[in-house]
Amino acid sequence: MNISNRFAPFILACTLIIIAAGAISGLGLPNSLLPDISRPQIELFSRWSGKTATQIEQSLIAPLEQQLAGIAQMSEMRSEIRADTATTVLTFQPGADMKQAYIDVLSASSQVPNWPSQVPKPFIEDYSNGASATLASFFVYHKDKSVSDPEALIDAYKFYVEPAFANISGIAGAVVGTPIDRRVDIEFSPKLLAKYSLNQADLISKLSGFADRSGGTLHFGAREYDLQFKGQLSLEQLAQVAVAVKDQHIIRVRDIATIETRLASDWGYFALEGKRSLYFFLQPGNNINALEAIDTIKQVMKRLNDGPLKASGIEIAISRDDSVAITNALLLVYGSLVLGAVLACGVLYYFLRHARSVALVFLSIPFCLAIVVLLMALGDYSLNVISLAGMALSIGLILDAAIIVVETLNRIQNRTHSRDSVGEKHKNQKSIEQAMQEVRVALFSSILSSIIVFLPMLFMESAEGRLFRDLAFTISAALAASALFALLVLPILYRRFLSPQENDPVEPQVSMNSEPSETSRKFSRLLVAPLFNRTAAIGLVVLAVPFAIAASLWMRPPVDVLPDPKQNILSGFVSFEDPLSVETIEREYAKVMVARVERQLEQRQDLGIRTHGMFCFPTGCQIYFYTDGEKAFPELKTWLESTITHDLVGVQVFAVQGGLLRFAMPNSRVSQLDILGADMASLQLAGRGLLDHLKKQYPAARIEEGTPLENRATRVEFAPKQDQLIHLGISPDELNRHLLALSGGVYLGDFYDGSNTLPFYFKGKEPKYLDELLDTEIFIASHGLIPLRQLTDATIKLAPESIFRVNRELATSISVTPPEGQAMGEFVEQLRPDIASYMSAHHPGLHLSYRGSADKLAEFLEEFIQIFLAALIILAILMYLSLRSWKLAAAVLLSMPLAIFGGMLNLKLLNLFVAQNLDIITMIGFIILMGLVINNAILLASQYQQGLHQGLSQNEAVMEAIATRKRAIYMSTGTSILGMLPLMISPASSAEIYRGLAAVICGGMIFSALFSISFMAALLSLPMFNHVQKLAPDEQMSIAR
Repeated sequence: MNISNRFAPFILACTLIIIAAGAISGLGLPNSLLPDISRPQIELFSRWSGKTATQIEQSLIAPLEQQLAGIAQMSEMRSEIRADTATTVLTFQPGADMKQAYIDVLSASSQVPNWPSQVPKPFIEDYSNGASATLASFFVYHKDKSVSDPEALIDAYKFYVEPAFANISGIAGAVVGTPIDRRVDIEFSPKLLAKYSLNQADLISKLSGFADRSGGTLHFGAREYDLQFKGQLSLEQLAQVAVAVKDQHIIRVRDIATIETRLASDWGYFALEGKRSLYFFLQPGNNINALEAIDTIKQVMKRLNDGPLKASGIEIAISRDDSVAITNALLLVYGSLVLGAVLACGVLYYFLRHARSVALVFLSIPFCLAIVVLLMALGDYSLNVISLAGMALSIGLILDAAIIVVETLNRIQNRTHSRDSVGEKHKNQKSIEQAMQEVRVALFSSILSSIIVFLPMLFMESAEGRLFRDLAFTISAALAASALFALLVLPILYRRFLSPQENDPVEPQVSMNSEPSETSRKFSRLLVAPLFNRTAAIGLVVLAVPFAIAASLWMRPPVDVLPDPKQNILSGFVSFEDPLSVETIEREYAKVMVARVERQLEQRQDLGIRTHGMFCFPTGCQIYFYTDGEKAFPELKTWLESTITHDLVGVQVFAVQGGLLRFAMPNSRVSQLDILGADMASLQLAGRGLLDHLKKQYPAARIEEGTPLENRATRVEFAPKQDQLIHLGISPDELNRHLLALSGGVYLGDFYDGSNTLPFYFKGKEPKYLDELLDTEIFIASHGLIPLRQLTDATIKLAPESIFRVNRELATSISVTPPEGQAMGEFVEQLRPDIASYMSAHHPGLHLSYRGSADKLAEFLEEFIQIFLAALIILAILMYLSLRSWKLAAAVLLSMPLAIFGGMLNLKLLNLFVAQNLDIITMIGFIILMGLVINNAILLASQYQQGLHQGLSQNEAVMEAIATRKRAIYMSTGTSILGMLPLMISPASSAEIYRGLAAVICGGMIFSALFSISFMAALLSLPMFNHVQKLAPDEQMSIAR
């Protein structure tokens, strides 16, 4: 108090500065939906155009995996290999040094032995820096629907769009949905090669190596000259290159081939409202202000559309814009925060009936939130639904400390003022010092205990657990700030603005020296009823805790990973039975669906569809619809399935409403079952059997292939006729090069076109039929023209569309999504024994592993239990240090099961109106509840201990503790409940993120207020608590200090 007296003006000035600085800093904090969530993963992407999955596995991925296998702290390595591409994902242990891991991966991937020279090194993406997130997605398209020119769209993207977006602050990069790489092809006619009797090997040798090369220096006289070999040609010059001489006639490239620059891969089908498009999305950088970035993006889009793109008839449009959803979610929390504060102040006024006292308590809110915002700015935190929810949840905690101080000050001031009116100023100061001395230890202990509860959350390593670092940080910072305000600022404000004459009288305390009012006496006797019936007290103590624990376990809702707040988007997934070509997909599926949608939108205005788009891949299409506001999505889903996709042949259709968290935390409801331990054919057989079994057992769930369980990719296998090759004097490798040249092309090197280096190929015109290919004649020296069918047999077979490997072992995978409304934990509990039973009966030699939500949920639950136990142990030790009694520490901890039961009961009641699972965010509510409930128990135990020290009997000490602290307890409980009530009852879809958390806290606090005081009265009345250690005042002061 000497500090408060001596530096009062300075402290008040600092308070105003802190509030102003907090308001200014709050305006500059970045806004986002969720905190930055990094995953300990690194992805390597490899591309080898024209190659099958089998060859890419053998030549690229198997050697790459072998090189990567020794990297430290890697827990899993999985690769998915398809024709042309392969993706390898490395998952590391929580807490791994990802910077060092990235360096190790970069080094290992550059040292793979025998890596083909024409294949670029793998592109490496570090997901630990947040690269897995998506900010927004876009379409670049021709305004005229009849125009489809991929080259023009690619040029527009490369020359204008990509550079413009790269300059936006906070953008980490852009990722294109379909490959846009180009290559240069010398496309020869096999018939012309046969006509001129040209050998492919000779032509490949003569067309390789067109590049400028230097050759050192020469000295001629006094000058030194650099040597340069001029080999680089333009495309026009390349066409004039002589390749042979026949009958005194020079044969040039143009005589046998054409030269074209074309896309290296097929142009995928992407469309916005029927316009063929180039699709790409942006990856955010760390700590990006999402709303500000999207606003800047829209301004850049407008400049592009009004400027360089307009002349080309090209436009860019945003496909996914979550800024509205993010803004609504943030505004909801802002509104809940303000409303909660107003309701909490209403509770204060009901109890205090004094506007100035309420105002003093209310001032703690801006002060504490300002400190939280300043610390968030220093720590590079963002304003998101988690951190804002932490602030909203902190309202009750912030007011709690101020309530205790103001209530104690009012009580002691009134008691002192009623005895004597001489020396008011001196008495006022002494009474404030007395009140602060009385409350300091309990207040300090309760706030410290609450902070301790949240500290373990800061060390959660799982991606889902890291969601709550922001929550733990904001609440812990708010608690520390509330202690600072209550112990340092509030006494100064009280002394300056509340004189003893202005204080309204409060209830006299039930003590040896004062008579309580009749109302207070009845209420107090009701609370302490167990004191007068020893049997009832023992029964309450013995039965309450086991009943609360058992009932909580019985009422526990199904366990889930994350809540699933919905967005105004419907996505339809159309899966093909077999992989199809781009032309077939566009002709038979994509254009058919788009035409039907356009026709329906013209005929029906009630659909409320704002925009729609489509993505197509060889295995299926996704069509999506954004709507204006909330719609009846079941009806929209029925419309899609019955009107748009109802008669498509050879497809499976699945429609689902989009989730708000789907891009921030993807696949939060999807699990993968990996089957390992055999060759590909056996794994596929087991996968098909398990897939059929699960579909029959769980018809409402979405169960589908994670990897192809049948060979669907058509392949022509060539078997060389060895005897004929020996007779003709060519090797199988030479024959393979002939076949390669007649199909995908033989790599000649890199061709520099003046600005870019492009891969350079020598390839034949593609035959339309297999017989045409086999009838192609190739020139063999000394033997003339020989048809290919004399050199090889050809068979059309089905082959794996993709190859999946887990930890360098072949695997197949099944993707599982629980039925709509069912929690992932509940579904997995049903699934695991069923799958284990099936596999042991039908495929005992194989083994399973789980990925995705099932694995994440198990990982988080293990981490959550560890944190819960750590918090209990830390609390027990802290209680002992504060109360110097293991008995009282145990009594404080035993009050928590009743509150947890109240939280579970409220979840049960909430489920009568809306579905609310026990998701990860809801679980954290119980940790917060522990910190709230324990404050009240500490206040009672501390006051009880003080009563014994003053010489009161055990029952009198219990009654004194309840009478002294019940108003503060009920005020803090009321403010906590009403501060969080808006978060629980809000009907907005985004409120689902934290509705369960708020319900747990509200229910637990209500139940604690109704029953915990009586439980503590019964517990403290037991003989074992009659001889707890009594602290002297100087000991209390030393602990406080």
